[in-house]
Amino acid sequence: MRQLFAMLVSLLIALPALAGQPESEDAVTNILFEANMENVAYSLRGNGFVDITFGIAVPEADYIRIVERLRAHPDIPGVLAGRGSKNYCAVP
Repeated sequence: MRQLFAMLVSLLIALPALAGQPESEDAVTNILFEANMENVAYSLRGNGFVDITFGIAVPEADYIRIVERLRAHPDIPGVLAGRGSKNYCAVP
């Protein structure tokens, strides 16, 4: 019985590590929505890694805060972030 319990617990702990593209996409869209960030372009790899580029008008503090949140999320196995040389939406 203890072995079964230990196996179940180890599987539950490993679930975030098994996250793929759908889980990563949900996490990215939620984080960007909560931050009200539209000035980005991103793509997701099949394994859940995120490639994201922020528009030139995004303040440095917002860029750092959002990238840190993405990297800390358990459903996102990795983030490659950068700053672009243009904006990805209309900036007022």
